[in-house]
Amino acid sequence: MVKRSEDPSTLSEPLGPGRARVQHMDIEATVDFVGKRLLGFVDYKCLCNAEAPADGEAWEVVLDAANNLSISKVLVGESDAKWKRDEARKSSSLGLALRVELVGAAPGAEVVVRVFFETEAPNEKGEGGCSALQWLSPEQTAGKKFPYVFSQCQAIHARAMLPVQDTCECKVTYNANIKAPADLLPLMSAVKIGEGEKAEADWETPSGCSKEWSVHRFEQKVPIPPYLIAIVCANLESRRVGPRSCVWSEPSMVEDCAWEFADTEKFVAAGEKICGPYRWGVYDLLVLPPSFPYGGMENPCLTFVTPTLLAKDRSQVHVVAHEIAHSWSGNLVTNQTWEHFWLNEGLTVFVELRILRDVYGQEEATIHLADRLTSLREDVKHFTEKNLLNYTQLIPDLSSGEDPDDAFSTVPYIKGMSLFSLLEKSIGGEEYFGPFLKAYFDHFGGKTVTSYSMRDFYLSYFGNLTEDSKVQEALKGPIASFDWETLFKGPGMPAFLPEVDEGPLKEAANLAQRWIKVADDSELEQFSTEDIKGWGTQKCINLLDDVLSECETSAKKLSPKACEKMNECYGFLKSNCEVKFRFLRLALASKWSGAEAPAIEMATSQGRMKYTRPLYRSLKAYNAELAQQTFAKHKSSYHPICAKMVGSDLSS
Repeated sequence: MVKRSEDPSTLSEPLGPGRARVQHMDIEATVDFVGKRLLGFVDYKCLCNAEAPADGEAWEVVLDAANNLSISKVLVGESDAKWKRDEARKSSSLGLALRVELVGAAPGAEVVVRVFFETEAPNEKGEGGCSALQWLSPEQTAGKKFPYVFSQCQAIHARAMLPVQDTCECKVTYNANIKAPADLLPLMSAVKIGEGEKAEADWETPSGCSKEWSVHRFEQKVPIPPYLIAIVCANLESRRVGPRSCVWSEPSMVEDCAWEFADTEKFVAAGEKICGPYRWGVYDLLVLPPSFPYGGMENPCLTFVTPTLLAKDRSQVHVVAHEIAHSWSGNLVTNQTWEHFWLNEGLTVFVELRILRDVYGQEEATIHLADRLTSLREDVKHFTEKNLLNYTQLIPDLSSGEDPDDAFSTVPYIKGMSLFSLLEKSIGGEEYFGPFLKAYFDHFGGKTVTSYSMRDFYLSYFGNLTEDSKVQEALKGPIASFDWETLFKGPGMPAFLPEVDEGPLKEAANLAQRWIKVADDSELEQFSTEDIKGWGTQKCINLLDDVLSECETSAKKLSPKACEKMNECYGFLKSNCEVKFRFLRLALASKWSGAEAPAIEMATSQGRMKYTRPLYRSLKAYNAELAQQTFAKHKSSYHPICAKMVGSDLSS
């Protein structure tokens, strides 16, 4: 059987005889807020593969498309094309592929295909529709006057927004002309070309907008995987925060955003020292509304971030360091398939921690490392209890066609980082691994990588250092003993974890032990506001992580009165999201009724899955009926990805 793709998460067929691969896309689209749809056409510049189809078979280009993405017309060149949706392979997760016959194609020929498309609108409750787009009413925005739409295409949701070979195998460049109401500004994961130009009205404009329309032009010259195609359209303003960076948000937030992310250029410059030149030209940030389901999304030229990072103390800007690290790991060098997602995220966390060390010092990096390892233990425990050990492997098996979102956790991030730490330690430390990293990004830049091609390059790179006896000893010693299959596919916690200097953590650990050892509520008077005087956010996080870990691994729980006292002394319910989220989980587990209303408020006022999913799981353990009722009431306010995952958590 001819292999048409290496990726089990695509129905497109970029490989083999008689097929074509998309190399460039020209997107012409209109943002219709009244109809809550994105519509238009895409011109695909396709390159036919080197081998012709078998006798009697036609040349084809095969594109991924979601089941609810409408296709109305297809042209090849200037002629109507013969095309169909591939009903025989229809999948609830992977969609309904589009097959287009390429008349007159030949090996190595370039063919232009035009496809007219329209996304599906959500229903009256705001549910369903295009899984890549969230349409917000004015009431759901900070300004309360204009609507807002944004995309989230990772992992396989680009196919819901437009037809595309939705696999990392097929990196593309793109240009776009986006038409939108003139009062609103579209931005994309690309460089904006000039200012908006007046355009003819296509559709009715939404309430609050004039009747004028404008068109905006974008260009992405660096080949990217389709999951990095991104769009936002809203009432946006910007402030410059560095020589190549602006921060964008709704006008009422923009000054706070600019202050919070003032260190952006320091992170980019530190990333260049570690990874090599920044190749994307612009590095802008967009602060989205609270329903954005992730901490950040590394869309090239325009990183999307959650407003939960606006802690007013810059304690959460490490997320920006993470997204900047993606400029090399993920965006420049990309996992070939979602089964190798750990290469994107594990190396990104590894580089992020180096950036934090170089900008803020070793103690800051150490505290963040400890926090990450705690998160890994929690997720491995969760998957193990659900008998989902496959998702605790660095390379999970996705061959059954499941949605890669189902495997999302800290495992690829932190277990992946731990393996890169092992590779560094085994070869002799940063002195040797630092030059390897730059060589890795240079060698695979613009391409895709698998766990095995990374391994082979690692062994080849250091194998070529024949004059270095220390490297050769390492290759013959600890590295020769690696069981790579176990490293890649072994379930559970990794055998190796990077060492954590306990020094910066001792104060938090000591206070945690005092709380854990409380045997009777009469002992609670020993605690006071002085306990954490002068502490930063991260030290409070470490305190709560230690107490949570003890409560989850032993039968001992804090009493409801103890949780009430902790909040009285430390004010955790008034703290930033990272601290409040952990305290609420602890308090719900302890059955403190005072946590019920704040937990519901936090779970429903934002949609970042890092917070929302664990909060709903904690609410379920506290009161399953309450969790279900809360989710049913607020489901339509969440991004489609978040709504799906929370629904799965509550039903399992």
